[in-house]
Amino acid sequence: MDTLIIFKIADELIGIDIKMVREVTELPPSVPVPKAPDFVLGLANIRGEVVPIISLRLRLGVGGEEQSNMILVVEEGERIAGLRVDSLLGTKKIDERLINRNPELLSTRKEKDFFIGAYETEEKPVLILNLSRVLAGG
Repeated sequence: MDTLIIFKIADELIGIDIKMVREVTELPPSVPVPKAPDFVLGLANIRGEVVPIISLRLRLGVGGEEQSNMILVVEEGERIAGLRVDSLLGTKKIDERLINRNPELLSTRKEKDFFIGAYETEEKPVLILNLSRVLAGG
């Protein structure tokens, strides 16, 4: 991991390894999935592939209204999903050695398992998303 795509969910800055992001696009029309968890907004056709759309707000337990129709199409192993985010801030080159992976740092956060650590910036720390955990069911 040497570059992060940085985005916002509510007031939190969150980053994801750029190598896991296939594209950034507008939220396409989606079809609801019966009995799916509430954070699964539905299934959408993106470039001929059926992709589950996940609300990161709901997945991370953050309240409030969705702030945009922007999604990051992400890929981890064989899994592909669209992550709905509030806003995209850009990319940032990082030094992986400066990621604070101390679990105590994240222990006050309700969903600390969704992050692998925090990267300090001038503004505020960027929480680094644990994509495999976000894409895991339940």
